[in-house]
Amino acid sequence: MARARAAYVGTSVVVAVGLLAGCGGGGSSGTKSAPPWTEGSTQDGLIAAKLPAASSGRKVVSGGAPWSFTLAKADDPNVPSSQWPSADSVLTSEQLRGAIPEATSVTLGKCVKGVNGPSSTDKNASCTWSVALKGGGGYTNEIVVSIVTIGADEKVSEPWTSERNTDFSSRKSGERFFTSGSFSAKGSYYLDNNLSSVLVSDGNLAAWINLTFNGFNSLNDSRNTMLTGVFPVLAKDLADRMPRKYA
Repeated sequence: MARARAAYVGTSVVVAVGLLAGCGGGGSSGTKSAPPWTEGSTQDGLIAAKLPAASSGRKVVSGGAPWSFTLAKADDPNVPSSQWPSADSVLTSEQLRGAIPEATSVTLGKCVKGVNGPSSTDKNASCTWSVALKGGGGYTNEIVVSIVTIGADEKVSEPWTSERNTDFSSRKSGERFFTSGSFSAKGSYYLDNNLSSVLVSDGNLAAWINLTFNGFNSLNDSRNTMLTGVFPVLAKDLADRMPRKYA
């Protein structure tokens, strides 16, 4: 989600899944004692963050059983889009209400498929949720949930990290780049244009998911609330769908 294409991602998401060579097949049994994610090397500016306090009223809500994916071909590190969750189920209305207790209604809007090589993804790759807020004056607030790609951990983590580092190198005041392990995710960050990204992984396979927030200005201390309250809870919701199982 490099800054150069951030606006495009936020308005009409097209998901490109490249054929990345050099990775074998993957399963999902895991180990019993895989450690939590931690940053492999110290990088100035990354923030070790936690979930908001219970007193905030924001809470993590289960979205269902963890995702289970497999690689269809030994020489293709991409999980077939037929295995992807539909974007409307990546986060549920209950999870959005848990993260945003100020919401008076949460409604699923438009969903679109992405591009998977020469064809479209089998399921919706991007969906928009409309959120009405108490005291919001009737203004529309939206959260766009977009699946960028799912595949072998290394082959998803490398381009995700490259994009994060590109944005990090030109970071602006108020942006947040979180350490690996924050919210149980392998990686996450939130830009000043309200585009954010979460990398979740079981240690073998990984999913790259972008969240775009439009509006929410009626929230009390809205910018800080999104950075320290809403986004952390939703990032944790995503990480819980693909918890680490492999050391």
